[in-house]
Amino acid sequence: MKCEICGEREATIQISKGSGLSQKEQYLCEHCAGQTMDINYNQAENPFDIQTLLQMLANNAKTEQETAEEHACPTCGSTLQSVVQNGLFGCSHCYEYFERYVPEIVTRVQLNQQRHIGKIPSQAHDTLKLKRDIESLERTLQEKVKVQAFEEAAVVRDQIQALKDGGADE
Repeated sequence: MKCEICGEREATIQISKGSGLSQKEQYLCEHCAGQTMDINYNQAENPFDIQTLLQMLANNAKTEQETAEEHACPTCGSTLQSVVQNGLFGCSHCYEYFERYVPEIVTRVQLNQQRHIGKIPSQAHDTLKLKRDIESLERTLQEKVKVQAFEEAAVVRDQIQALKDGGADE
């Protein structure tokens, strides 16, 4: 959307005046917004005036844009922004170049799933279930030992051993 005053630059600021039925909205570029605002505040008296806020927002947007533009894979030219948007790396070197961002990108692409919850091959279902049961019991065992519930821990240990012995026969 273009600025309503100059009509040249992109409008990045929305100004609302009034309320209810008399509310008017105006879309301005940063330059025109700075010129048309009635700034009667002294910076020393009110350091949080609208102009300071607008300037901080504009500087933050520029910094984020510059940061995104700086990160591009030297091999294929993929930018960090394109990797995040597409969820795809351009080449194998991207993994090394964007190494510190990979965990966050993967988490975002996987919709915050840290563990595989998809389909399991039918021939591996029983084995995987047994493995998960043993892991769960081992966590329980660790908790029992931590709180010094040794009798209960011994029962859990025996359950783990029975699962391992029964799983080895199959």
